[in-house]
Amino acid sequence: FFCSQDTTTGRFDVTMLGKTQRAGLADYVRVVTDWRVFLMIFQYSACFGAELVFNNVLATHFHDNFGVDLVSAGVLAMSFGGMNLFARSLGGIASDWANARWEMQGRLWCHFLALFFEAVFLFFFGCIDSSTGGWPVALVALVCFSICVNAAEGTSYGIVPYMIPQDLAIVSATVGAGGTLGAVIATWSFYKSIQDVLLPFKLHAVYVMFWALTVLPMRWDHLGSMWWRPGADKAASAGAASAGEAPAASAA
Repeated sequence: FFCSQDTTTGRFDVTMLGKTQRAGLADYVRVVTDWRVFLMIFQYSACFGAELVFNNVLATHFHDNFGVDLVSAGVLAMSFGGMNLFARSLGGIASDWANARWEMQGRLWCHFLALFFEAVFLFFFGCIDSSTGGWPVALVALVCFSICVNAAEGTSYGIVPYMIPQDLAIVSATVGAGGTLGAVIATWSFYKSIQDVLLPFKLHAVYVMFWALTVLPMRWDHLGSMWWRPGADKAASAGAASAGEAPAASAA
């Protein structure tokens, strides 16, 4: 606190954002009632929430389900967290790359695919026990799942700055809180109340897939959606205009 500063010009002040007062409860309500922000909160709950849950259950799962000793189970579980070293950045980089080529359409596709394959690998992980490959197969599925989890977190915050730019701080905070909310929802809905060893993972995968599918309808009039982008319409109009001018020039 005493050895750093908020910005290059000193302590942060809300007037730097062109505002005259701090955000209040009404501002938070207005932001979270935007349907796209609401969906993003729960989409983030499906990725970061899953990461928090797996940090709690993995070591015990490897020990109880595969008969691995606790030390080895901890090492196997560590492979999940190890993907944090690059996979979240990978999601952000992929989102930026797609944005440079297809604008928001590209970011949404990256986000959808990360969540989609997260659900697929989570379900696959929930199908593995000692009779269907044992811990080596589970570890491969876990690593693939972890890469998708972290990538989805990166793609989420590739979209957040565009949602309501003038309320970026509130959007960022509420989406981040959605991760913790997702952990609570999944823990109490799937892992605490169900005694079966593998069923909680499968149900959790369904939860992730549901929120992955909510990326499909997301759209902004000025940014586009997964299915169209304003830039493509402008390019098509410009092409049509050029084609119409060419015959006229030939006739002249």
